Parts: sequence; structure tokens; C-alpha cells
Amino acid sequence: MRSPEPHNILSNQSIKKSNLDLCPINSEGHLVSGSSCSTCLIKKLSLFKDLNEKDLSVLNEQRSVIQYKSGEPIYKQGARPAGLLCLSKGKVKIIKDNINGSEQIMSLKKPGEFLGFSDLLNEDVHTSSAIVLEDTVVCCIPEHDFLNVVKNNLSLASKIIKYLAFELVNANQRMANITQKHMRARLADALLYVNETYGVSPGSQSLSVNLKRSDLGALSNMSTANAIRTLSEFVKSELVEVDGRQIEILNLPELRKISLIG
Repeated sequence: MRSPEPHNILSNQSIKKSNLDLCPINSEGHLVSGSSCSTCLIKKLSLFKDLNEKDLSVLNEQRSVIQYKSGEPIYKQGARPAGLLCLSKGKVKIIKDNINGSEQIMSLKKPGEFLGFSDLLNEDVHTSSAIVLEDTVVCCIPEHDFLNVVKNNLSLASKIIKYLAFELVNANQRMANITQKHMRARLADALLYVNETYGVSPGSQSLSVNLKRSDLGALSNMSTANAIRTLSEFVKSELVEVDGRQIEILNLPELRKISLIG
């Protein structure tokens, strides 16, 4: 069944309404205008950076550009992939629902990365959900256009294999860390991961994403209460400074030491 049309579609001649059938989106999304794949500044950060103009033209022909607000889902666990989703702007968390009703954050995504990539290639439903952390823009390329380019480009196919292998190694390492380490080390790992993924805000040393305490717990495989308590211990030890949802890392070497000790 085709997803309902978005409640607010910004009119633009470069975006065809038929693209909604090619890349169906959640009702929360807004179709917007955007640069082409050839001129996209994010392209240099993705697997597409070495593609020629012909291949980029194929990817761009039926591409949709969709905008989401903070907290909105891009796709939900169990849904069919809509197409190749490339994060053009913003920050996204990939989550899985636990049996007890809580959520676990599997990974964080930044511009230039793909969403639900392995599910699309596996021709399966989404095994996780993608939730927006801050206002986000996503490019959706129809599956058949993407696969046609891959079939005719061995270099791209090789890069995809390496990308998926890298993602698998990282996922396995994170799973080992959050199941084998003590709480202090798990929270240290979460803060280091956020810092590595998003860095700090311009003009300050605060992490450039404002995470709820429940998000820190979901990243660290612990309850929100335990995340709050452990974070307070870090504040007392002058490892971090907290102002609401803003977190500034004061002692990066010590956090790394806590992570290594486990």
C-alpha cells in the first residue's frame, strides 16, 4: 500500500508529484526543492563521490528531496524500504524496539550517510526505525535507478561491499561494548561515539547534538535513571559539564581511559 501523501508539499517545477509513487514517504515529511546529485556538496562525503555525470544523472532523474522536523520518523521498523535514502542535512538516530517496550539506539547518522541501506539491498522490511534528532533533509532515490547504476559500475559495487563490511564491524564492536562493559564505561563510550560522529558546536565545546537523557540511556544500554546517575558522577568528577541537554566534554583522555578499562 502506498504511503499517504505528505500534508504539506512545497511546489517546485523540479519535483514531480509522481515521485511520491516512486519514493513514498511518511505523512510527516515535506517534499522540498534541493540541488541535483551533480552539484550536491554532500556527495563528496558519500559513496557517490567518484560517479560520472551519466550515473549521477540517472540517480537524480526521479530523486525526491524530503524535509523532516525533529522527533519525526523517516521510516519505521517493519515498513518496506521506499528507496535509497541519503541523509543530506541533519542528524538521525537508528533505533530498535526492545521486548520490554524500551528502545535501543543502534547507530547515529550524519550527512553523507545512507539510512536503511542494508534492508534495501537485502530486499527486506526495515529491521529498525530512523528518527530525526534535529531538522533533517533526506534525498530518496528510487530503488531501480540505484540498482541500475550499481549493476553497471563495478567500482561502486566494490565500495558498497566495503561500506557494509565496515558498518558490520562497527555494529559488532558496539554490541560487544554495551553488553560486556560496566555502566561507567558504557556511558563513556556513548559520549565518545557522539563526539566522534557529530563533534562540537561552533564557538563552544558542547556536543553539537542535544540528546535527551533517555537517548543517552538507549545509547548505553541502560535505563534513563542509571544514565542520569552515571552522568551526574561524571559531572562530579569534572569529566563533563552539563547545561540542560547540552553536554561539554572536559576531560577526553579520562573518558577514553574509562572506556578502555571497561
